[in-house]
Amino acid sequence: MTVEIKSNQSNPLLHRKEINADISFTGTTPKRAEMKTEVAGKLGVDPGLCVIRGIRTKFGEKKASISIHSYEKMEKLKATEPNYILVREGLAEKKKKEKKVAAAKAKKKE
Repeated sequence: MTVEIKSNQSNPLLHRKEINADISFTGTTPKRAEMKTEVAGKLGVDPGLCVIRGIRTKFGEKKASISIHSYEKMEKLKATEPNYILVREGLAEKKKKEKKVAAAKAKKKE
């Protein structure tokens, strides 16, 4: 797998770097963790502080474009990224929704 960094912008307001990269690969599309490790290694940052925001594969080619945010601290990462991204990366638990039916039955019993 080869990584080519297309852009690396610093965002001091959110304490992160926004990276866009192209990845060439053979076989199937690599796992998110593999891509994150490769890009973090190329940039010299901690993979634990990186979050993949999106992967776009190119039809018929063994190429993918990815968007990654690299944070300075874990607290900033958890405060800034939306919950579904944190769940995808394994940094948060999925919020369970209560069913409205159960709440309605509880009100009827009162």
